[in-house]
Formats: sequence, structure tokens, C-alpha cells
Amino acid sequence: MKWLKKSSAVLASLMLTSVVAAGCGGNKASNTPAGSAQPDGAASSALKPYEVMMVFPDAPQKDNQLVQDAMNDYLKKTYPELNMTVKLNPIDWGAWSDKTNLMLASGDKMDLLFTADWLGFQQQVTKGGLLPLDNLLARYGPDIEAVEKDYHEPAKRGGKLYGIHTHQELGGAQGVYLNKELVDKYNFDLTALKSGKVEDLEPMLKTIKENESGITPLVAPSFPLEAYYSSTNLDSITSIAAINTAGTAPDNYTVINSFTTPRYMELAKLTNKWYKAGYINKDALTPGLDAWKKMQAGKGFAFVSDMDILADMEIGKADISPNGSIKAGREMLQIPLNIDRLQTGKMTATMYAISKSSEDPERAMMLLNLFYKDKELLTLFNFGIEGKHYVLKDGQIALPEGQTTDSVGYYHDIMWQLGNQMLNYTRVGEDPNKYQNYEKFNEKISSNRSRIFGFVFDPEPVKNELISIDNANKTFVDGLKSGQLDPEEVVPKMLEKQKAAGADKVIAEAQKQLDAWLKENGKK
Repeated sequence: MKWLKKSSAVLASLMLTSVVAAGCGGNKASNTPAGSAQPDGAASSALKPYEVMMVFPDAPQKDNQLVQDAMNDYLKKTYPELNMTVKLNPIDWGAWSDKTNLMLASGDKMDLLFTADWLGFQQQVTKGGLLPLDNLLARYGPDIEAVEKDYHEPAKRGGKLYGIHTHQELGGAQGVYLNKELVDKYNFDLTALKSGKVEDLEPMLKTIKENESGITPLVAPSFPLEAYYSSTNLDSITSIAAINTAGTAPDNYTVINSFTTPRYMELAKLTNKWYKAGYINKDALTPGLDAWKKMQAGKGFAFVSDMDILADMEIGKADISPNGSIKAGREMLQIPLNIDRLQTGKMTATMYAISKSSEDPERAMMLLNLFYKDKELLTLFNFGIEGKHYVLKDGQIALPEGQTTDSVGYYHDIMWQLGNQMLNYTRVGEDPNKYQNYEKFNEKISSNRSRIFGFVFDPEPVKNELISIDNANKTFVDGLKSGQLDPEEVVPKMLEKQKAAGADKVIAEAQKQLDAWLKENGKK
């Protein structure tokens, strides 16, 4: 854990190992940091200066340069042997894809690049824009390995690692939030929800509908047919393709259409029934609708959503939701109805990679490693300069007196993007035990892996079909999940449209790739 802060003599020894491993190559993709080898191949005790450019999505920050300077002062003082500085290059979310694609295509100099499966990670690898990280991680990433060594498989392509996962919560929980005041008023028995079934909420919704005029029993736009359905019943692969994990054997790897399961139809019928009964608000699909605002106004009783992560969460166990209560401005209960399995997609949702255009990949990995062990460096990146951009109140981050999020000059919520989140401070208003809860929660998640954890689907062979299926779904999915459409009438029509768009080809391709992966990994 402390080897990066040892003497330059020890670092020189490490560099010598790199030189031997790299031979006489010495190019930018070698394992030898720039300036670490003399012409005769001997190791140097000092590295030449190098600026590591970090490219990440973020709204513009007025004091970006001040924070960058403070990070560099800290690096110089704390890690002089690394002789590196950092260049922060945030790109606004709206311009992210266009700008980073252009930078990668033109070979612009950058080192550390935020990436994710939802931001084109697969294409970045396929087009050769990223470097393999296996050797770099083994030599220069001990603090990354201390917390992430078991979770690299999903970011591998062709057997090589291309992304480093941010150390954070490994999954989530889905369930129901309930207005505690109304639960107490009607003395609702919540033990029925230990079943993990959302339908056991129905007697409560009925009571609220009959007795509380002006209060929506189940506030949307959060629906049972979203995260709750997929996380509870599926190991998703892509689009419609999934493994049905509900009531099937652990060694069942048959790929199915996720819209054809009995549970999908059950939940679609239930939602339609609740919509007709007036339990769900009629404006549920209005763009920009916020369920929390209805709760703040005292106009809602319950909604189905992702949960706050708390220590010792159990299905059906009611707890006060710290963040939910803050958002609603009143005490809110949360009751998990599902706790995620460890899924491949979660591990590729927040990563950093090293660009092929990096002139010193080794120094880039060294810097990335620091964000997994150094709380002060990570705090500078996340919150800025103490006293100017934040103050600590009882161990939590708060704005300096008289400042707002708009005026302070450096305020963003991208703590989830980088490094070891468990080192982070919480903000005032958040649960002070947030990250301790994550650690305990991760123990539960990591012990329950998806059947196909590590499998990554390559969409290229069916990319046109996937687009066509997505277009076909748009006519039906929103109406089904909100309860506005009759599933017995509409689902068969949707399946016909999916079939015409190439659903069978997608399912077959997913099965083919999965079978090959299972065989390669000795599971079939």
C-alpha cells in the first residue's frame, strides 16, 4: 500500500524490472516510464517530468484551474519521486461523445479517460483507442488491486483488461418507499412485504385510495416493470435477450426474450389493474415528472424505485430512509423487495481507461492508483479546496458560509466516477454512514453472483436488429409499464413487431456467444 511513497532507489529498482521486461522497445506502449532508462538500459533514479491528462465528463467549473494547481502542489509535496502533474480536462456532458470520439480518432494526447459500457467502451476497444492494462496494473496498481482484484473480468476483451472499475457499491436494491405518517395512521402491517412481491402492497393502496382524497397511492414515473422486474427475475444480456432466473435451475443458461416470461405478464396485468383502479397517477409518463416532488407536497403514499443502501438490508425489512426522508421533507420508510446479484453490467458502468495516445501509460496508472489510496488527493478532485470550495461540519462536506452551489466555483457530484469511493466524505444531508453501508452491502452482493458474471455480449453481428427492436418497442413499452395499455391485448402485438424486427436472430446470436463463453470457462 505504501510502495509508491518509498525512496527513489526503490522506485528505480521497480523501473529496472520494467526495462528488463520491455527489452529494447522503449515505445509509448512499453512498460518503461518515459525518462526511466538511460541509453545503455540502466535504470535512472529520477523520472522526467510528465503531465497526466485526465479526460472526464463534467459541467464546467469556474475554479477548475485552481483545483488543478492545488492537486499539483499536493503531488509535488507528497509524491516527489513520481515527478508528475495532472491536467484536468472536463468535457460537458452534452459534448462528451462527439469530443471524445474525435480525440480518440485523431490521436490527441490524453492519458486517463473515463469510460463505461453506456459511453461506448466496446467501440473504443474495438477501434484500438485504449491500451491493455494487465501489465500496467500488475506493476503500478497495488491499491487498485487491494479492492478491485475480483472484479476485472467484465472489462476484459479478447482476454485483455481495458478498464479499471471505480470502487463503489456493487449493485443496488429495489423496493417501495412509503410515507411513514400514513403507515402509522392506518397501522399498516408491513410483514406481508417480506414475500418480496410488490403485489402485496395492494391492500395498502386500496386503503389510501378510499380514505385519502388528493393523495396518489402509487406515485409514478417509477414502475414495477422497470428495475424491480429485471433485477428480480433476469440476468440481462442485451435488449430483449436474458436468462430467466426466476424458478429455473442454477445451471440453466437458455437465452429467452425478457418480454415472454410469466412474471412480465403478471406485473403488466397488475400495473394495468392498479392504473384502472386509480392507484397510479394518470400523468405518469409526463416528461420531467418527479415522484419526490409529489412526496414533498404530501400528495403521495408510495412508489417503487431503487433504494438507499443501508447496512444489514434484508428483503421485506422496513427502515427509515435517510436520503429519502431528506428528499421528501418527511419521514419515509424503505422496504427492499429485491437485492441485486453481482452483474457484469455494473462492473463496466463506471471505469477509467488509458488512451492509446498516452505518452507515458505507466505514469497514468500510477496516478490512477493514487486515487484508490489517497483520501486527500481524491477529496481535492471531488470537492475542491478546503475553506474555499467546502468546509467540514462534523466530518461532512458543507458549502462555505454565504456560498451556493452556483457561486462557490467548484461544485459537482461526480464522486462516483473515480477511485475508491469508500475514501470519500459525505455531504451534509447525506447519511454519514453511507460508505460504511456500501462496504457491508458489497459483502452481500459479491457472495451472490449472476450466473453469467463476466460474460460480455458483442452486439456487432446484430446491431441493425437491435436498433429495429428498440424502435418497435417504443410503441408499446411505456404504455405497458405505466399500466395504460392492456397487456393481454398489447403484448402479443409487441412480440410480433419484435419478431419482424429480428428478435429471433438476436436471441440466437446471444445464445451462440454465451455457449462459447460457457465452454471457454468450463461451465458447459
